[in-house]
Amino acid sequence: MNKDVVKAFLSLSSFTALNHGSRIVLTLCLARLLSSDEFGTFAALLALCEILLLPASMGFASSLMRISYPLYKAQQHELLRGLKHVYLAASCLFGVIFVAAVVISFQAISPHQSAKEHVVYLLLLVPIGAIMQSQSAFLVALNKPKIGLITQQCIFELLTAGFCFLVYLIRGDLSLVEICILLFCSILCVVSYQYWLIKKMIVAGTARYQTKQWCKDSLIMLASGAGTVLVAKLDVLLVHHWFGAQGVSIFFPAVVIAGLLTILGNAANQYLKPILMANENTEQQLSELMKVVWRFNFAAILLLALLAKPLLSLYGESQLQEGFWILMLLLLGQLLLPARILASSMIKLKGNPLINLYVLLGATSVTVLMAIILKDQFGLMGVAVAFSGGFMLGALCRMVIVCTRMRLPLPVVLGLVR
Repeated sequence: MNKDVVKAFLSLSSFTALNHGSRIVLTLCLARLLSSDEFGTFAALLALCEILLLPASMGFASSLMRISYPLYKAQQHELLRGLKHVYLAASCLFGVIFVAAVVISFQAISPHQSAKEHVVYLLLLVPIGAIMQSQSAFLVALNKPKIGLITQQCIFELLTAGFCFLVYLIRGDLSLVEICILLFCSILCVVSYQYWLIKKMIVAGTARYQTKQWCKDSLIMLASGAGTVLVAKLDVLLVHHWFGAQGVSIFFPAVVIAGLLTILGNAANQYLKPILMANENTEQQLSELMKVVWRFNFAAILLLALLAKPLLSLYGESQLQEGFWILMLLLLGQLLLPARILASSMIKLKGNPLINLYVLLGATSVTVLMAIILKDQFGLMGVAVAFSGGFMLGALCRMVIVCTRMRLPLPVVLGLVR
């Protein structure tokens, strides 16, 4: 393996690891401080919040890299200033209206009273969270990938965990309302810090706008990316709907642990973007990176499988054996994670982003249908089988598309080009 590629990949992985490490810290903290029903409700609300972030930003959290990177390379600071104003306005105005509609709909259809009572706090969390995600992407485009990655998730989760632990020490208990308020305060701190960093990096002056084109590009990316986020969190929401908070308290720890593989996935994604946008010696660089990603991904899956029961025990898992097999099934689907990362990034940055949406709709339809069929007979295990299989189906479809329509040789995807 190319040592320079490994070094750069591991450097980015260390920063993406902070993001998921912070998720482990936060969820472990709350799993120990809350009852299983309260923890399950929190996990469902957190999943719903993360699904809403991209649409609440009107797609700018996904599109800013594609829009702002060329502007930064050309040092067009007037347009960068205008773009900053546009994505802030989109999150503040459109985000609040969108989330209000979702909250009203959720309260109407959810059969679980606790979730219905607390979902209103998404009106606080989602719009400001959308700004945080957009500013994180903006920092990456402004050639600050490490600080962009850290402020995307890590800092606010560690702050929240610290605040929650402090309140628990002082008062001896912790409510879901207090957790939501502490989450908001943590995100507000991160957003303020990001804004200060961005302001320092863009030369002061007048702003120019291409609002119509920016919004059009963002809505296209929203159509492509929102579905991806939805599917990533859909399993937790369906488990909550079908099995209640108690089912989520069993299923969610397995999801968080399997999600540790996104450490490698996010690092590979950040490494891929400049390669795909440069269009120089692409196949050789892609192959070198994919060779590294395939090997590290397989090693990480094997390590998580060996540590599965000790990790689940940290959450106080009440049904350890069932949680163990759920985790094994979720890890099985992640074997094709490297192919999905490359194919999805190529389609998004070099092709038609809507293709990702079409694949997602097809794979998700099959996944949900499988989950409906299997849940009655196999319970949580059936849901895990459905979502693991759906993930592999989506990865294979994308890989076929980039190899046939975008003419990327299969050996490049597999990291076999010397």
